[in-house]
Amino acid sequence: MPLREQGVVDAIEAWLQANGFSAVKAIKAGARGYDIAATRGDTGERWLIEAKGGAYSGADTSNDAWSRTGAAFLMTAGWRFQNDIPGERFAIGIPSSRWFDIHLRRMSPALEYLGISVFQVRDEGTVTFTENRPRTE
Repeated sequence: MPLREQGVVDAIEAWLQANGFSAVKAIKAGARGYDIAATRGDTGERWLIEAKGGAYSGADTSNDAWSRTGAAFLMTAGWRFQNDIPGERFAIGIPSSRWFDIHLRRMSPALEYLGISVFQVRDEGTVTFTENRPRTE
């Protein structure tokens, strides 16, 4: 059963704090705003992260995972090209489960191209981070 959104947010927040990010601010799942905002200590880059979690029913269906992964992608892709947004780097945070992983692989080329990084959170709270840097061409 994939983690719900709050579990994803909590795990990413802890990972960021343990990996040199400062000024980490996470909001409660369901609240309006950027799910997680943080500053990378070594570069000063401001990061905005959109998190999605598994279904409240506990089901891990293809449709649930696809709609949530797609929603996170659409949100961050929009931020990437929006003027006057308080961030230079963007990421999605999703559970790591069979269907989330399948759908993430499908959109990985687009995430790489757009420079949107990925945090995948396993049920026990471990985080896998894939950094995709924005193109400078």
